Amino acid sequence: MRILVLCSDTGVRIGDGKGAALHLQAITSAFAALGHQTEVVGVAANPLGPLEPWHVPQHLVPHPGRAQGQIREARKRAVVEKIAARGMEVATLLRPHVVYERLSLFGTAGLRVAATSGARHFVEINALLAREEADWRGLQDVSLAQANEGMVLAGADLRVAVSEEVAAQVRPLSSGGPLIVVPNGVDVDLFRDRPDPVSSRSQLGLPSGARLLCFAGSLRPWHGLDIAIEALTALPPDVHLVVAGDGPVRFELGGRVHDLGLSGRVHWLGQVGHVQIPVVLAACDVALAPYPALDGFGFSPLKLYEYLAAGIPVVASSIGQVAQALDGGRWGRLTDPGDPGSLTAGIMDVLQDPQAAAAGAELARTHALAEHSWTSRAVQVLAAGSSLPVGARRAMAN
Repeated sequence: MRILVLCSDTGVRIGDGKGAALHLQAITSAFAALGHQTEVVGVAANPLGPLEPWHVPQHLVPHPGRAQGQIREARKRAVVEKIAARGMEVATLLRPHVVYERLSLFGTAGLRVAATSGARHFVEINALLAREEADWRGLQDVSLAQANEGMVLAGADLRVAVSEEVAAQVRPLSSGGPLIVVPNGVDVDLFRDRPDPVSSRSQLGLPSGARLLCFAGSLRPWHGLDIAIEALTALPPDVHLVVAGDGPVRFELGGRVHDLGLSGRVHWLGQVGHVQIPVVLAACDVALAPYPALDGFGFSPLKLYEYLAAGIPVVASSIGQVAQALDGGRWGRLTDPGDPGSLTAGIMDVLQDPQAAAAGAELARTHALAEHSWTSRAVQVLAAGSSLPVGARRAMAN
């Protein structure tokens, strides 16, 4: 099968090491590993930043540069047009059977490329972006964003939601078309070998005698790192927090750490290459996913599946797919979303009985490596879409 992977989201750049880009890279690599001829059309990453290697042919358009308000939205729309044009060129030569598109703000490029090339159009939905942008970033042209999003969701041949919560939001917009839930997964090869904890701490410059909590991921307000910082104030002084990631609230979080007198107990690693994540997790004692209480939480946290695969005890908010992935607490400790006190209690449960926590984490690791590989996710997507009729051409014509 020939598969064209397409993404016009300027925040999901090909070669970038952030979670969304790693998700796209992982499913693309899984398609290729299954023997399918796979190529990608997307937005180029910053060449000066740490780059993640992609082992499929790439056809990239430049990032338009950062902006705010109407200028930002105009640039996003312009990128959609460039991705559509580039996608048409690639499709002419590749002749894809499937166009696999990550839903993007204002993004109709994949639907149009599929309609022109006669390919099936599969759209991956991580969130309804028009609403997310309006809630978090002050989207101005809401009506156009919603119209484009609705057209893509109604016209696609297959909708791939990352969680049951997202699927529930998508279903009213899907015109009754096929919809499946495929959560995030884990790179089994990356996590198969386990780095030595002592040498991992030395390599990262982390204190050998402390008990280390870890948060891995981008620093954004909805990821709840502020809750973990608050929880740290109630934990023993030998408990430290390791943060592997960067993002727009880094300065704000750093200020809060300083104000609370925690500067010596929080270790900021910055953006870490994906290949180094197993080293970071091996160095730590507990991994955190401290999400706040968010309405409509629909995330499928990549970090959570990687925590499990690394064999590290997990403490996470009991919300959305997080609770499902941890099987109601079987694979980790669940705490009340947005509650530093509950998070503190969950962490102490682990730290007070490290042998039991380690044994449970080992079982969770075996389960994650067996059941949550990206290859299994790719098989699920292609199996669901293999017998579907091509509908994108008709959807665009109507």
